[in-house]
Amino acid sequence: MPETHPAALTHPAAYPVLREVAPRYSDLGPDGGVSATGVTRWFEDARVGQELPLFRRLVEDGEFGAFRILLAAQSVERLDAMPFDGKYRIGVGVRRIGGASFTYGYAVFCDDRCVALGSTVTVFATDAGPAHLPDALRTDLAALVLDEPDAPAAYQPGSERRDRSTYPFAVALRARVGDIDTNRHVNNVALVSWYADGVASLHDELLTPGWGGPPPELAPSTYRLQYVAEVGYPAQYEIGVAVLEVDEETVTYGLGVFLGDRCVGLADAVGARGELDATTLDAWRTITA
Repeated sequence: MPETHPAALTHPAAYPVLREVAPRYSDLGPDGGVSATGVTRWFEDARVGQELPLFRRLVEDGEFGAFRILLAAQSVERLDAMPFDGKYRIGVGVRRIGGASFTYGYAVFCDDRCVALGSTVTVFATDAGPAHLPDALRTDLAALVLDEPDAPAAYQPGSERRDRSTYPFAVALRARVGDIDTNRHVNNVALVSWYADGVASLHDELLTPGWGGPPPELAPSTYRLQYVAEVGYPAQYEIGVAVLEVDEETVTYGLGVFLGDRCVGLADAVGARGELDATTLDAWRTITA
């Protein structure tokens, strides 16, 4: 289900950093607006471009050894249509600082109207595994903390979701060289697009087989991800799909990335139910987890 966000985080004044962003053609989905995958790319750009001056100086001075910055969990929620000609700003702040991890919070504003929200849980790691956040990094992050006393815990689906048999529908995907990031694993934006492919393949199977793809209004607008293990290249994966819940307006999908029988990633996605007739609803029930 979508994460519950404090009302304060839907206002530009809540964020210590605001950046202008212009939609690119590659950000658009079949409905002609910025897709959830496109918003995920915006959040990545904002995260990577965030100034952390004390920590950067520590690294540049050679006072710190080899390290990696890894995502453990992520969410993106498109709240409203995001047309190509909109004028957008991204708000960035820190929702939580832990022992070896920290959580960024994001919001996208069209004028002053909040049209998307998200978060990423980032783990600081060395060759030995997760490591205590350096003091310089903590100081940088403290300057960006949002006024949010009770930031929610990261998304953590139940252990049964790591079982391949939980998912009655699956689609095969092969990692492509363009999916890889500087950590030499499949990039987080690419993974969101894999999950979107899984849901779209299910829609094609049940609703609109053939050229043109499923109705764009059914594409998920919300994703919550847990990174179970690194997704490498080259390899052949399967995206497992199950329907977790159907209500009057939405469908919630459970998704998993599998390398053979080993689960390497999990997600929930929420999209519109649309005008599904009784026959199609019966088909949904055959893929219920």
